[in-house]
Order: sequence, then C-alpha cells, then structure tokens
Amino acid sequence: LVRRRNNLNDVVFFLHRVYPDGTKKRDDINVSNFVRALKLIKSRFKVVPLHALLEEKSNERRAAITFDDGYADNFVYAYPILKKMGIPAHLFITANRILESGIRKNLFDYWDGKVSEKELYKPVSMYYGHEEFIKKGHSEEFLSWEELDQMKDVFTFGAHGGNHFAFPYKEEIVDFFDGSNFHWTMLLYSDEPFVGLPRFPTRSELDIRRFYPSEELLEFCSKFPKKDNWKEKLKQEINRRFKTLGRFETEEEARKRIEEELRESKRKIEENLGIVVDNFSWPFGHYSDFSKKIASNFYRYIFTIKKGFIGKESDMCELPRVSLGKDLFTVLGRILTFSTSVGFTIYRKFKKGKML
Repeated sequence: LVRRRNNLNDVVFFLHRVYPDGTKKRDDINVSNFVRALKLIKSRFKVVPLHALLEEKSNERRAAITFDDGYADNFVYAYPILKKMGIPAHLFITANRILESGIRKNLFDYWDGKVSEKELYKPVSMYYGHEEFIKKGHSEEFLSWEELDQMKDVFTFGAHGGNHFAFPYKEEIVDFFDGSNFHWTMLLYSDEPFVGLPRFPTRSELDIRRFYPSEELLEFCSKFPKKDNWKEKLKQEINRRFKTLGRFETEEEARKRIEEELRESKRKIEENLGIVVDNFSWPFGHYSDFSKKIASNFYRYIFTIKKGFIGKESDMCELPRVSLGKDLFTVLGRILTFSTSVGFTIYRKFKKGKML
C-alpha cells in the first residue's frame, strides 16, 4: 500500500440522505445545500474515488464523498446531481435492507420532462426507515439492487453490515415505555411494546455482547399497576424482586453472531453487484477493540465517524471521516476547517496534536 505526503492530508466526508427542497422534517441535507456543498468541496479539493484516495500517491489536497446505509434518495436525488457535476462517490450498503427489484424515477427523468417534481419519490426519515424495516422486513425508504447497479458509473461500494440494528448491551433500566416515548429499538426485544416495557441502553449489534431481558421481567413490568408515580415504584419493586434482569451473550456467541453478519452481508453485496468488497463502515459509528479485531478479518479498510484526516500514519482499520452536516452553516464550517492550513492548525491544536 502506497502512503502519501506529509504536508497535506486527505479527508473523507460522509452523509446519509439528500432530501428534496421544502421537506420540513429531515435529518440530513437537502438538495440545494447538497449542491452548494459539492461546489465548495470541488473548489477546495480534488474529489476522487475512495480507493484512489487510499491507494494512489498524490501531492494534492483530496477528498472523497461517502454515504451510509443505502437510502432511496441516494438514487433519486444524489446520484443524478453527482453525475451531472462529474463527482464520484462511495456508498456503504446495509445489505439486508436493500430491495430485491425496482427502479424509481429520478432527477434525470424530471430534467428530461418525463415526470413532474411531485411524482418523484419523497423520503420520510431515517427513523421511519428503521421502524418500517423492523416491522415489515423491508422498507421503501431503501434502494433496490437494480438501482445500485445503475449507480455504478458514479458510485463505488462498501459494506455497512446486514441489519443496522441496535440491541440492549447493559443490564440497566434507563426508563419505561409510557405510551409517548416509543423508540424503534424496543421492537427488537418486544414484539408488541406495552406500557411499562423497560428501556435499556442500546448499541450497534456489531459491537456488543447482546443483553436479553428475561421473560419474567417483561411479564412483571406488563402487569404492574400504572398509577400515580408508577415508574419509580416499578423500578423499586424490580430492584427488590430481581437478582438479575436477564442474560448476556457469551463473548463467543457474540463473536460468532458478528462474524456471520459481516460475512453474509459482504457476500450479498458482492453477488448482487458483481464486485469485490474490501471496505466497511461501522453502523452508528459504534466499535471497540473487540469488534475491530473481528471486522479486520473481513475488510482491508474500516471507517469510523471520528473526525480527522487520513495521512501516512493512519490505521487502515480505524479510518476517520467527517460528517458533512445538514445545514449550510455546518457544511461551510466543516469544509473550511478541513481544507485550509489555518483550519488544520486549529483542529490539531484542539486535538492536542493527535491525528484521529
């Protein structure tokens, strides 16, 4: 592997979704700000494919643009814009969420007058995509394999796990479901969330020994009277009655589960797209020495969401990326910080000289 120069550093930006302008509820960038961000990145960096940034020698300031998960708007909105502007990108795919078939109309069809703007697919939210996938086993919020195949002239691809689940990982109750504080992670340990269902801290399934709350605990919480200050009373009764709230996977069980998901998701992407996948990014950005060691057996390049530059001393199994941001102010700040000598100096000083 060829490493590069000392004086300049490469940056990998990441985002998830590109929402149409006017969308009120969104958790990522909209089309107008995406175009502005691309123009600014292009003016400050040489934008290259991800593997070129990692493997080719250069004395230029370079950037790569990456997406996580595989949302449908990546095809409908991001792909046509990137192709029109001549900018390559990379997509880390959550393999089990990809639809088997179907090709939606995109901005190319709109620009050609084949469809109106109103006829284009309208994304909902990342949260809705998580919830719908867990409930139904599929979600129209995600791309199809056919759409991914069409995107090959702009996108290269990597892996992002199979499911993008978050499981309980601590024997600690942080709250109870009261009818108004539902979260999609509850569906991963209770088919029918009920008032009184305990909430546990969760973390990516690819990073932890999973905690399974016991059936006895869940039944007790379900039947406990929900009157007055019931949450506090329920917690006190649980502490009094239960010596343990459930069980943890053994380290070996966790290792085998994580290995299986990494292996199967990699295979699925390679077979559907006819490519070799040697790169991966962590769902939610969660990883540890335990999970890093497992993933390094499957992938040559592993990406985090730690902000930083990629330089000659970078660990190829713990590579940094910079979140692009969803509002223009944040986008401008991130790009300027990571593209100017002044911004670089301030960043290094803030990080006490340590390169993440």
